[in-house]
Amino acid sequence: MTKNLIKLLFFLAFIEGGAVMCVELCGAKILSPYFGTSIYVWAAVLGITLTALMTGYYLGGYLSIKNKNVSTIFWLMLTAGGLVSIIPFICKLMLPIAINYSLVKGTIVSLLSFLFLPLVLFGATSPLIINYLTKQATNSGKSSGTIYAVSTFGGIITTFFVGFYTMPNFGIEKTLNVYGLIIVFTSLLISLIFKVFNIKSLILALLTMSGFNFSNHVNKEIIYQSDGILGELKVVDRMLFNPKENKLKPYRELMVNNISQTIMDKDNPEESYWDYVSVLTGIIPSYTNGKETLLLGLGGGTLFKQLVKHNANVDVVEIDQRIEKIAKKYFYIDNKASVVVDDARHFLNTTKNKYDVIIYDLYHSETPPVHLMTKEAFTEIRRQLKDNGILIINFYGFISGNKGLAARSILKTLTTSGYKVDLYATPGEEQYRNLLFFCGSNNLNITPPNENIKINLMEPNMENAIVLEDDKPILEHIYLEAALSWRKNYNEVNAKYFLTQ
Repeated sequence: MTKNLIKLLFFLAFIEGGAVMCVELCGAKILSPYFGTSIYVWAAVLGITLTALMTGYYLGGYLSIKNKNVSTIFWLMLTAGGLVSIIPFICKLMLPIAINYSLVKGTIVSLLSFLFLPLVLFGATSPLIINYLTKQATNSGKSSGTIYAVSTFGGIITTFFVGFYTMPNFGIEKTLNVYGLIIVFTSLLISLIFKVFNIKSLILALLTMSGFNFSNHVNKEIIYQSDGILGELKVVDRMLFNPKENKLKPYRELMVNNISQTIMDKDNPEESYWDYVSVLTGIIPSYTNGKETLLLGLGGGTLFKQLVKHNANVDVVEIDQRIEKIAKKYFYIDNKASVVVDDARHFLNTTKNKYDVIIYDLYHSETPPVHLMTKEAFTEIRRQLKDNGILIINFYGFISGNKGLAARSILKTLTTSGYKVDLYATPGEEQYRNLLFFCGSNNLNITPPNENIKINLMEPNMENAIVLEDDKPILEHIYLEAALSWRKNYNEVNAKYFLTQ
């Protein structure tokens, strides 16, 4: 075997390793607008991926016993590349069906439909390449190590390239289409060099093109859409019913994975569709005259605008750079507004500023910031608050039963960390409201705009509440029931709606 042919096989191993990570990363992001990004979803993605690769490794080992025909490698890669390219097409058929199942069942059915088979074929190629390169037993260890190293290196490069460049700039669909095409034509090219090319290979390559979406159909309600590591972002203009005015009105929404993060009244861009913004900004002036405010989480900026309207000096921290651009372009945030792109806890641990008010408004779709809800994090934040400063946390509306365990545990963690806490709820039933924790080092003297929204802290049953700690990141488990309830509600009004458009 010539050195050039060996190099070509190493290159194929590089492409295969990259393909595994491309499919896994894109697969998880395809599901996130419909099933979220909870630990259940990621566990399913990782579990199906590992099962598929395990199956592929066994299949490749079995095939390597039968023959050392290099054409088998190319047929596996060629077929896998074709399947990668048509993943978006398969998803358009399967997701409208799978979304009607439970979260776990829907996630697994979806992954089996588009992720499992290509990963099996990719997994089978490495043992076959190793077998083809190994002429004697003494070379097997070196061949195996080199192939797996090259394959892993391909996965590393692809993860960064796809996650930080192609997905946010071109979207998941084009990323999969193009990567599938790269696999197919790389396989064809090498099959020509190895002289194992035939007309069936060309036919399969041409069929791969069927996975591309040449349609120019555009949903006129969606005025911006972007995919990325941090999720799918959409800006949508649509009519919603305003119960206070008893009529339909035009609103602009920012959605992350089909969960509405901001709903702005287009006729009055300072006004939010949700009550928590007005409740929160209505309470702050009754407690403190301090103006130095840190807002953790920008979203579409309706809370930011209300804080500015109340003459606060606002610093903003937002982890997703796309959101800053969206807020300024589509939600009328002043272009001069200073937004720091950083993780909120990292910012709190590195800033030298102290604040009168620190606000958590940090939901990422239905997922709260678990690393900011621990005893250690709350202790760190106290150092960033001025005397008589206040921490405000926006959270799910559940306080009772299993769904309320997360909120009760946050309450217990805050009191254990030395905070005095007042708890308020926006109007409505638990599944449709927000809880607002107002926390200070001293007894709070707050005058709410409506006494009925204050929750008596003697009412929640705190017996099973848990003190949350960095060393025991349990919050992401105990909030799941509440998160899944939110996801289910939003799937009905958002995810299913956009699947049918």
